[in-house]
Amino acid sequence: MGAEISCARMRVVSCRKAIFGICVVFFAHCGQSPEKFIEKAQASLMREEHEAALLYMKNAYEVSLPKDFFITKRDQSFGFLRAAFGGQKILLTEKKTARRAFDEHKVLWLDRERDRQKKNSLPGKVREVSLAPGGLFAVFLQQPGAAAKECTIWLWQVEKNLMEKVTNTLCHGRPAVTDDGSVWYLADEMVRRRPLGTTQAAPDKGKRVARPLPKFVAYPYFYAAPGNEVWLVYGAAGNYRLYRVDGKVQLVSKEVASHRMYFLAESGVPGVFVGGAGNQQFMVLDPKHRTRKRLNAKNWSDAAFINDKVFYYLEEGILSYRNGKNETELPFWAEQLAIGVKDELLFLSSTGSAMRYFHRQVPAESLRIYEKTVEIDDSKS
Repeated sequence: MGAEISCARMRVVSCRKAIFGICVVFFAHCGQSPEKFIEKAQASLMREEHEAALLYMKNAYEVSLPKDFFITKRDQSFGFLRAAFGGQKILLTEKKTARRAFDEHKVLWLDRERDRQKKNSLPGKVREVSLAPGGLFAVFLQQPGAAAKECTIWLWQVEKNLMEKVTNTLCHGRPAVTDDGSVWYLADEMVRRRPLGTTQAAPDKGKRVARPLPKFVAYPYFYAAPGNEVWLVYGAAGNYRLYRVDGKVQLVSKEVASHRMYFLAESGVPGVFVGGAGNQQFMVLDPKHRTRKRLNAKNWSDAAFINDKVFYYLEEGILSYRNGKNETELPFWAEQLAIGVKDELLFLSSTGSAMRYFHRQVPAESLRIYEKTVEIDDSKS
């Protein structure tokens, strides 16, 4: 079979020349075929280039999947994925190579329910992204150059497609934006809120928060929930404090172990990680209960929660789905996770593809490529 595939001829059949023992029978996207990627992987292995071979095989696997496993076209690569509550509105930022990290970055907003999209751009490296719960505002922490000591917070009013500068701030942490367009950030250890339509946050509106260890640096991570509720995780290196900051600054917990906060998709209730390294728990902060529910989390690198019994998580590179006591490993290399519609998983793959998993079985031909890729990955160690 040749390297070129016609867009009109989507079905690829090649059993005459099995590669790695894989008989390739699947639907492919326009562009390079899975078979071509597998051939490149085989050549890389012969040169003992395992990392290159692994990347080729991951691409072969993704190209072999039906197109409804993808949020956008498979040949697009993204660095950040964020989803609004309800999973219909999605924000994606362009992924750049290290050499082009400070070039202009494109940003893409999708409304899947109405089948529409908006595009814009940022003039430098995107270090963090936050999407408002309703999906109509986004903020970006952007670094203009490699030597820049300060970053810029940008607000994107999606409906107007207006990108505006909010302020300069540290290059660490995470600003947030609520559904009323207010941007939340920290300046001089004071919580600041810049309402939509104003040029700056008034200094007397700031409210001071305390660092967990006064003599050590701390970084702010803001999170917005439905109802214009705002939370702040403040600290560094496994030592954080949790504050609720809308209305007034209220210390909620001193035992937070990670800067990451998640919201249960069905209720909007937040949760954070607590405990020591390698033995963490996910603590659900449900205000309706006197005791806070905790789930064993160990070393999760990311997670996405439907509720406190049904969720997805990444641990040591393995993506899993848990429903009560039942747990299933999923055949994907994932990075950033989010909940889509109902219990759909939205995620970025390790190649940067924007993908979705909706409890549909992966085709057998694709699974064979996946299993071979896992073998290559395991052989590196």
